[in-house]
Amino acid sequence: MKDAKTNANRAVGNYRAMTFALSLPALVCMAMPAARAQYPAQYPSEPQVKKDGTAVLIRDYASLPPSDPVSDSIPKPVIIQGQLNRINFLRSEPAGAPRSTSRFFVNNMDGSLYILDKKTKKITPYLNLAAIFPKFTFDPAYEGGFAFVAFDPDYAKNGKFYTSHTEKPTLTGSAKPTNSRTPGLNLDGYATTAAIPPRTGEIGFESVVVEWTDTNIKNDTFEGTAREVLRVGFNTTYHQIEDMTFDPVAKSGGSDYRNLYISVGDGADGETAGERHATPQSLDAAHGKILRITPDIDLRPGDKLGANGRYRVPSTGPDPNPFVTIAGARPEIFAYGFRNPQRLTWDKPTNTFIADDIGLSSWEEVDIVKKGANYGYAEREGNEALANEERPLTGSRKNPPVPFPVNDSLTVAGLNEPVTPMYPAAVLSHQDSDSIGSGFVYRGSRMPALQGKYIFNDITSGRIFYIDLAEMLAGQGMRNKQATVHELQIVYKSPYDKSATVPVKRRMYDIVADAYAHKGGALKPNVVLPSAATIVGGYRGDNYVPGKVDPYGVPYGGGRADIRIAAGGDGELYIVSKSDGMIREFVSVVTPPPASK
Repeated sequence: MKDAKTNANRAVGNYRAMTFALSLPALVCMAMPAARAQYPAQYPSEPQVKKDGTAVLIRDYASLPPSDPVSDSIPKPVIIQGQLNRINFLRSEPAGAPRSTSRFFVNNMDGSLYILDKKTKKITPYLNLAAIFPKFTFDPAYEGGFAFVAFDPDYAKNGKFYTSHTEKPTLTGSAKPTNSRTPGLNLDGYATTAAIPPRTGEIGFESVVVEWTDTNIKNDTFEGTAREVLRVGFNTTYHQIEDMTFDPVAKSGGSDYRNLYISVGDGADGETAGERHATPQSLDAAHGKILRITPDIDLRPGDKLGANGRYRVPSTGPDPNPFVTIAGARPEIFAYGFRNPQRLTWDKPTNTFIADDIGLSSWEEVDIVKKGANYGYAEREGNEALANEERPLTGSRKNPPVPFPVNDSLTVAGLNEPVTPMYPAAVLSHQDSDSIGSGFVYRGSRMPALQGKYIFNDITSGRIFYIDLAEMLAGQGMRNKQATVHELQIVYKSPYDKSATVPVKRRMYDIVADAYAHKGGALKPNVVLPSAATIVGGYRGDNYVPGKVDPYGVPYGGGRADIRIAAGGDGELYIVSKSDGMIREFVSVVTPPPASK
């Protein structure tokens, strides 16, 4: 046992010392600007990310129906007083599926999973989780509800995919799902499982992973079965199960093939004083972690069976989970020390696994994920230390500032040696970002100048950024070696401006606000978008909170654009926005960029 612990510590430490060189395809169409020095070790007094001349043309792709959590009919008249459709993802079926080139799957966090026809842009209801699970809840609006879908690598053969959603166990009635409004769903044998509990306190909400098997993936309706795989309990509604993905590099017969990676938020424990604060660093908790499990218990029968009997844990062969031999540790843990790793992506050409971790008080992180690595939270954020207190600030924001330790290491219960945390590959301060959104390394053909760039966004303001992947890899894991973040300018021709003859530069925030107004969004006075956040302002309950100006002096008008980046199966990128219920596509790099409106 001691050797196993020592090896685990040694492996984690080795990740920090690793550097990588990567040859990216030559840039065409335009030359990217040289990297600009940044100072990520100290919280800045003003925004750091500036536009560098790189501009992309976007255009409207599809409009989703108004949000309606309980109806299967499309469209249905709804009085909208908030976000028009809480689109959280757009995903392609795996290559080889009969219709993978002709349709997308798109969700609404209120419960619906739609099929979007790429040619006609027709929206077809496919599943409605709110109609199936009686204890389904979409509260709060930011995080609760139907979160994600991940397609099994063998989906083309077995029709399996996985969803995650939120339930509130204290709601009255049975937790047993119903197929009364989903006639093709066979629930024979379906059973709920015991939740993995939080480290302390009562369970208030549960995140549930369900395996679905569609027996006919050629049509637009679901006919098949469902099976509960995993259930995780949380004290609060915040930071629950977020994204799920499979390793696209793993081959059939390999040790990582069909292993499901699950990002689990910390349930807001890290920003809570007392015992809960240590949760993201605790190997006995699933919270604040990225988990790895094998949903198919027959695939590798020699591996450890999960406690609920519904999945296995990689525990044998050449690539076991890193803590399967550590007494008291959750064997499902693949990596730990996160706050809210709400988006996962995998760049197949470089086999790079990336997580976007939403920060607390100062920094948003782009992390390169390695097995067994500790990402520092809730003792670290960005390149700084956090204090063990309620809503702690980072060291440079304290008065007086808290100096960073000369030799940085963290003591983790169950490990014999202190661990040096993995630092982010890139950071954004809260001068530039409220909440980091999703991102993808661009591998499409429309924008050759952006090949090999990691393109991601800020959720609330709608700003879109890029980082050179080669720069991310060169400094991965090392403090103060973060890659430079650049902002992409957006070029767009509004369908609502009849005088517009050519696309012009616009803020994504304003594009969403225009669509929201023209599609009938209803708001309180003095704001242009629903909800609120620190940068953009807006209403928190009945209280109006003023927003800030953007880095170029233009004020925000209150409310969240609430956007995410999505990728199609061909590597092309899309923008989904909850507030206006729209999907837009990246079309091309524009050079030189046109004037602003």
